[in-house]
Amino acid sequence: MLQDSFIESLTERKNGAKGAVFIISSTLLCLILIVLITFIPFLFWGPEVWPITAFVCVALVFGLYRILKRQHKEYELEISNDIFECAVISGKEKRDELVSFSLKECEYIGPVTSDRFNSDRKNANFLVRLTERTDFPIDDDHWYCCLTQDGYKFVVVFVFKPEMYKVFRRYNPRATKPMAMPIIKEEKSDKDGAKGDE
Repeated sequence: MLQDSFIESLTERKNGAKGAVFIISSTLLCLILIVLITFIPFLFWGPEVWPITAFVCVALVFGLYRILKRQHKEYELEISNDIFECAVISGKEKRDELVSFSLKECEYIGPVTSDRFNSDRKNANFLVRLTERTDFPIDDDHWYCCLTQDGYKFVVVFVFKPEMYKVFRRYNPRATKPMAMPIIKEEKSDKDGAKGDE
């Protein structure tokens, strides 16, 4: 009888240079707006408008906080037997399902270093990246699944864990790229203890 398998992985997206530029520019824009909202009404109507401008400024800061928090994204991957599911968690609050499929549907499962990756990526309608960066490195630590579902061909790239390989081979051996997995041997403890010199 086959034993149930469950693998879970969480990958935090690093925003990189573009993300840093967005955060800095958004913060500067918010500060400029706060200065304008605070001082321009004061010049025309005096200090009696400060309660209103203070409320608007607090709303701006709260809005900026929400926008910047949404920039924090984590990608969740779950493999339960043959079901592969992934979702994005924005701001550690909102969770949106991305795709869900059976490993048995996959046309190919293997590393992004495979000869066919560029072709599969080019022919796909969309690409799902469950990676630290959008421009993920082409190495053996990143694998992908390629399949067609509801008339759409798509590619899902994810961070590979060795325990995933057995699950891929169990449910879709034909589509999974064969590879030699290292055999981890358990070290035997010395039951007799250290022997002295004879």
